[in-house]
Amino acid sequence: MGWVGRDIVSIRDFSKEDILQVLDKAAEIEKNRDQYASRLHGKVMAALFFEPSTRTRLSFESAMHRLGGSVIGFAEPSMTSMSKGETFEDVLFNTKNIPQDSPFDENPVKAFREVGTTVFKGGWEKDDFAFVMRSGAFYNHQHIDQGSFWLADRGVIFIEERPLKNSTYYDDPIYQSKLIQPVGHSTILINDNEQSQRTGDHLKFAPGFDDHAFIANFLDGKDAAFSSGDIGRLYYDKVKSLSRNVLFIKPRTLLMLDTAVPSDKDAKVTLLYQTKELDNIKAGKDVSTITKQGVTLNIMHLSPSVETKAVETPHYLYTLQRERPLKKEGMLTVSASTKNMEPLVIANLLTTTLDGVSDVVTETGNGFVSGLASGKKFAFNTKPGNTYQVEDMQTDAAAISWSADRTFIALAKTFRNKDKSISSDTPFSLELSADGIKYAMEKGGKITISAASKPSSVTLNGAQIRNFVYDSAKKAIVIEVPGGEGLLFIGNK
Repeated sequence: MGWVGRDIVSIRDFSKEDILQVLDKAAEIEKNRDQYASRLHGKVMAALFFEPSTRTRLSFESAMHRLGGSVIGFAEPSMTSMSKGETFEDVLFNTKNIPQDSPFDENPVKAFREVGTTVFKGGWEKDDFAFVMRSGAFYNHQHIDQGSFWLADRGVIFIEERPLKNSTYYDDPIYQSKLIQPVGHSTILINDNEQSQRTGDHLKFAPGFDDHAFIANFLDGKDAAFSSGDIGRLYYDKVKSLSRNVLFIKPRTLLMLDTAVPSDKDAKVTLLYQTKELDNIKAGKDVSTITKQGVTLNIMHLSPSVETKAVETPHYLYTLQRERPLKKEGMLTVSASTKNMEPLVIANLLTTTLDGVSDVVTETGNGFVSGLASGKKFAFNTKPGNTYQVEDMQTDAAAISWSADRTFIALAKTFRNKDKSISSDTPFSLELSADGIKYAMEKGGKITISAASKPSSVTLNGAQIRNFVYDSAKKAIVIEVPGGEGLLFIGNK
């Protein structure tokens, strides 16, 4: 395969054939050093290192010199114009006359499925709510951090992780045992094992290598959005499944439903919330808080009864050497255990306040919890797969949120209200409104929708469906839909 014009960023940019070609060429050069000693004479390599590096930088530079070439560059950004306030792009390119594209026309809610990243934003202003979660394939030098998330609101970063600049990589005695492990991230531990996760396959490394976390379901609606990150396969068979199901109730409320199914024995599940300073954390039985700059992140523990702790985390080497005064760093831990081999749903509602007092109210029902957050109604299932009833709705959904003109249903197989019933053998997420039925399904399947009479038309993403089936006895239509996201509209005569 040709190399001219290709960008090489990580191992995932190489095919198997590429790797074999590189190894074969390296072996050939090793055997014929004199023949290749001036192969790159007159060529100049720019080695631009924006982070401290020893082995990588010197190995590239020595290789270039041995092939007869020369090297220019810098070993750290303080040696560049970035130290004067210029951006990375300014250093590498002349950007002054290039028009800047505005991001404000883009949807602030998005799933980057290929890399497994979910982004929930309340808008594009700096004080708007922002949440980012990882549940995807692995990359070169990536930490073991699937299911980890980052959260900011009202201009304050609440959930964050220690930056790499605080560590000296492999010279730091706890770099490998702490910093790169699940315990160093805002993810999930099983049975108190700080190294609960294993690495998954790299994206596109080779055909069939797809043993990694992934986004199982994603749907964005007008008033709510939902993402399900499937990370269970990385936990050494200690659980049959483990999902981070997240309902974003716009514009700044998050309902996190971490759902674990035990494997051969019951398991303890611990959620980690990393933040910068231990003193900002207050662990509580019903509500835990992280307070910074006069703003409070309320983490409401809705179900089940949990054990919470404010835990001091270790300082990494550069922090110990450089920061004065040294402050205690920490994380909040929230733990519960499965019982009798039944699935466990740990439900936490996250929202911020300026006065420390949340307006969220909740009520526990039979197999579900319902509530009101910032004027938005919601409910969630505490017994996965079971059907529950709230107001005039019956469903087995992981969560729902509704208003007078629309209903958002997250991860269900059945839903019924006074106007409509919908079911499928494949889990779906839906938004029901006068605009139609917006849906998301991991895999394609049949959806059955109630209809008093045969519709005059059925469209999917604006195109007419000719092969839908109307069952007059059951007064329902059956539609075969593809996997992914779509918009169904049922026209009546």
